[in-house]
Amino acid sequence: MITSKYEWQFAAPFSDDTFLAQAKKRGLEASAAKLLGERGIQTEEALDRFLEPRLEDLHDPYLLHDMDKAVERIRRAIEDYEQILIYGDYDADGMTAASIMKETLEQMGAEVAVYLPNRFTDGYGPNASVYKYFIEQQGISLIITVDNGVAGHEAIELAQSMGVDVIVTDHHAMPEVLPDAYAIIHPEHPDADYPFKHLAGCGVAFKLACALLEEVPLDFLDLVAIGTIADMVSLTDENRILVKYGLGVLRQTQRIGLQEMLKLASIAPQDVNEETVGFQIAPRLNALGRLDDPNPAVELLTGFDDEEALEI
Repeated sequence: MITSKYEWQFAAPFSDDTFLAQAKKRGLEASAAKLLGERGIQTEEALDRFLEPRLEDLHDPYLLHDMDKAVERIRRAIEDYEQILIYGDYDADGMTAASIMKETLEQMGAEVAVYLPNRFTDGYGPNASVYKYFIEQQGISLIITVDNGVAGHEAIELAQSMGVDVIVTDHHAMPEVLPDAYAIIHPEHPDADYPFKHLAGCGVAFKLACALLEEVPLDFLDLVAIGTIADMVSLTDENRILVKYGLGVLRQTQRIGLQEMLKLASIAPQDVNEETVGFQIAPRLNALGRLDDPNPAVELLTGFDDEEALEI
């Protein structure tokens, strides 16, 4: 006999005639308006922000913990011609986050290497052996993690002991004890009250890019949309803004790899939407990390060679 394991608690029905009238003026059915109300969207201002997201409503990146320290250290590394390693993750969020950071630093004139760990040989998150290899063999003196690192105590401790600073950008669950990194940028960091806690890894990398470039780099929004949808984070607040505008950029993307991927999937660029990303683009990127080496994804997303993109 099947027995119940959960006790469902239903939200109280929402009823506000003024709000429902405002929603109706904006073309919403009463059922949709009531659902929004039950989900906390209960004022005219909140409704407008939900229905018409604006880039102007993105939060100041410097509200994130250690953002000022990270920006200062990265700029100093570029000025001093240091070798920088971007250490990502093997899923679509980590791939897009690494690509965003790579293009940001290259625009600033940095010397950059990118590494996405192999899930079968390196495991998830910072890997001490990989860190040691890049430090000893490639002269890396600054490591920036994207979409990982907040639980990478061993590898980060090794890097710091070898005189290499590590800047962590991550969004995964915060451990009770944080690693001794040079800087930790995380929307849920207890020492900073960032207004939105649910950024994807690519979203956190994008906020660092905004701070470094001193603008909102619209060209990266296609990558942000892919990573955010793929990671299934809450499509509210900043994420809703980033995905809305990111889908617009994606429909006109100049990225050769994405163009080739859409061709192979028989998808017209103008037809790209959140379902295209969730069920066509993201699974193809995730497949790289699930089958073998995920690193070709960065070249796919950032490269300019048509033949190489098609091959990947």
